[in-house]
Amino acid sequence: MTIWTRATLVSGLLLLTAQAGPAAFDGDFCTRLAANAGIERPVPPPAGPTEWTVNALNFGQRFLFGGAVATGVGVTPAEPATAEEYRRMEDSCMPEDKGATCNLVGPLNFKFIWKGKKVITSMRPGERATIIVAGTRTTCRSGPPATA
Repeated sequence: MTIWTRATLVSGLLLLTAQAGPAAFDGDFCTRLAANAGIERPVPPPAGPTEWTVNALNFGQRFLFGGAVATGVGVTPAEPATAEEYRRMEDSCMPEDKGATCNLVGPLNFKFIWKGKKVITSMRPGERATIIVAGTRTTCRSGPPATA
């Protein structure tokens, strides 16, 4: 678990407070990715995995003022990593038209660059998810756990 420590100066006294970082949220991969990226936390369906879609540009940015945005995705193996783990990551994210599709199976670290932030979210062993980036829209679908 990641702990962020914040120092605050109040009336000449230094107070230290600790809070759990975004990675501390429980849930499936797409729920944790949303929390880490600052996307409104989705509510998973009653008996299913999480799915969400977001647009990097809101209505005003797209239609009233124009705007440009870059969204990036990437994967790295969870450490300690073997050469086989690096090979497994090679085809996890592939470019498509004006975006990319990532078919992920953990363990791995997923890098998501969205709205100027680089967010790295760990995927647990056996977790599955599909990330689709199409233009300014990103969709995340958590899948059923992989079986051994």
